[in-house]
Amino acid sequence: MNNSLRFPHLLKASLLNDLPDDKKVELIDLCSVRSFPKQEVVLAQGESTSGMFMVAHGTIEVSYMSEDGHKSIIYHAGEGDALGAIEAIADRPCAATCVAFPNTTVLFCATPLLFEQLKSPVMIRNLAVIFHDMMTRDNMFKSVDQFYSVEQKICVYLHDMSSRNSKFTQSQSYLANVVGCSRQTVNRELGTLRDMNIIDISKGAIGVLDQDALARRIEDLDLSQSSRKN
Repeated sequence: MNNSLRFPHLLKASLLNDLPDDKKVELIDLCSVRSFPKQEVVLAQGESTSGMFMVAHGTIEVSYMSEDGHKSIIYHAGEGDALGAIEAIADRPCAATCVAFPNTTVLFCATPLLFEQLKSPVMIRNLAVIFHDMMTRDNMFKSVDQFYSVEQKICVYLHDMSSRNSKFTQSQSYLANVVGCSRQTVNRELGTLRDMNIIDISKGAIGVLDQDALARRIEDLDLSQSSRKN
């Protein structure tokens, strides 16, 4: 089965915005499929890549390892997101490590095929939009890490990681590692969110029931923090 029929949702990926339909189908069908039934490294920080990956199904964790061994989780790529494009184009080593969560499928676009697509000004614009969105997201999370309370950070990261899928399928310990706090602090805030009917918690998953209410919780925590300062 052609990739475009197997993964029709990718035709709406931001990478392909405003391209003719036949060009979208052509690119997706020319990519190769790679599946990861278990957790596996897709791109390794400091190593080269031979092309770009597009997430067809599942989630990929993007993280950075400092020279002194501290791991920072940057973000989670979901369906339609592209990874490795800038390194493939620039012929530079990967700036971060990308790890596929279990049952993730990606499409691989080899560098020569990627350069063929860059003959289109629309594709160049789409890649620039992706890079701009990436910088905007990084700036936002830098501000969150610097100025938000731990409870706000938990809500922000949970809101972000569940934005495409209402079920966040990692453990409380994983969320604590992302935020940079203790598991006890995460459990306390999750308990509050559950009591407010914003989330539900089941074995191996945190379900966000109301994204808008979660966003309001972030704002309310900000107001509460400001009141205490005053």
